Amino acid sequence: MIGTIQRQSGALRAAAGGRALEMVWKSHAGAAQQTRWLSASPALRAGHLVTFGRSSSPELQNILDTLYNQIVLPSYLPNEQQKKIYNEKHKQALENDPVTMEIDGVIHKFRYVDRMRLPVTMDLVRDAIKLIKTRGDFDNVPKVLEGLVHAHRRVDPWVFVYLIRKAEELDRLDVIVNSVKAVKRTGFKLSHAEIINEMLVAIQLRAIRARFDKKKTEHALKQTQNVVAALETDKELHHNRRGALDHAFFLDPLVLAARLHMAAALAVHHNGGKDVDRKVTEYASQLMYIWKEGKGVLDVYEGAQYRDRDKVRYLMDQNNFLWHVSPVLNGLNLAAQVVDPGLAMQLRNRADAVDAEIRDAWQSDKRKPGGRGEKMYNLIFNPEEAQVAEEAEEASA
Repeated sequence: MIGTIQRQSGALRAAAGGRALEMVWKSHAGAAQQTRWLSASPALRAGHLVTFGRSSSPELQNILDTLYNQIVLPSYLPNEQQKKIYNEKHKQALENDPVTMEIDGVIHKFRYVDRMRLPVTMDLVRDAIKLIKTRGDFDNVPKVLEGLVHAHRRVDPWVFVYLIRKAEELDRLDVIVNSVKAVKRTGFKLSHAEIINEMLVAIQLRAIRARFDKKKTEHALKQTQNVVAALETDKELHHNRRGALDHAFFLDPLVLAARLHMAAALAVHHNGGKDVDRKVTEYASQLMYIWKEGKGVLDVYEGAQYRDRDKVRYLMDQNNFLWHVSPVLNGLNLAAQVVDPGLAMQLRNRADAVDAEIRDAWQSDKRKPGGRGEKMYNLIFNPEEAQVAEEAEEASA
């Protein structure tokens, strides 16, 4: 059981990232009580104590408080004290004399905790994501992730996928980008194909929604270039094969297609159809080298990868397929307008195969009408229809 009370007496303070931090332990030796004052740990002195901000709803706040008090905060106790609060033989002693830790003038009390009764961390995270409603709510995301890393809780890959989707809805992709950059603190690693490609689609979506506004397209191109470069230089990722494809992520056709899409859009919409810096040709050539002739997206991976949840099984869902692959088709078509005739022929060959796959997904009775796949398809290929749908959605909100 963990609780908090306001501090009643004075104490020594240690600075923790500009905040006052105090820690005190109480322990018994027979009938005599001893009090030991311990200095803050190096991590706390370095300002790494995670705290969550307020949220927009009582329901979300309750989940965040549970995560913080029951999962994150105990992880800041020294190992000896953590073992003590989880050891049943100390249950009665802790009831009478709990371990205490003081932070910013608030004393946190730690009594015996039955590990079997702790809430399931990923269930709490899932429920929290569902309750995120405002841009301000999203400010807590990196803090929660950092807290989970400190508490040594493994975050399921689907969490990162859903966070990217929620960030796209609330226009907070900046939080995701910064969390990826701070991967050592947040654990937000681009380690699965779906995570990587979900992020790349979200990056492109800003340019797509702006009808390829020059500034936003340039920014999206820069971000896709950064993602590809990061994947190529991440040596740890190359050795960790969990969730990896049969080839390196930086050679994933969908990854390279995202970069090509933004480069081609910039050339077609803002450079008079000219490949002024030869980037479209470079990116198209690299993509064609690994994408076999006459093959669509559903043929570029080995068959077993389409059945593996950690790999590209997400493409088997028609809505997901339209969401991820509509930008690929547009990129192939735009690039074909820019490069030399020989390379353009290769691009159109793959585009024809992808177009057939998209038509099948669109006509499938398993596709969810009005789903995100349909929205992406209309944004790119039926912008007028997308505008009507968006206005109707705003009117009903």
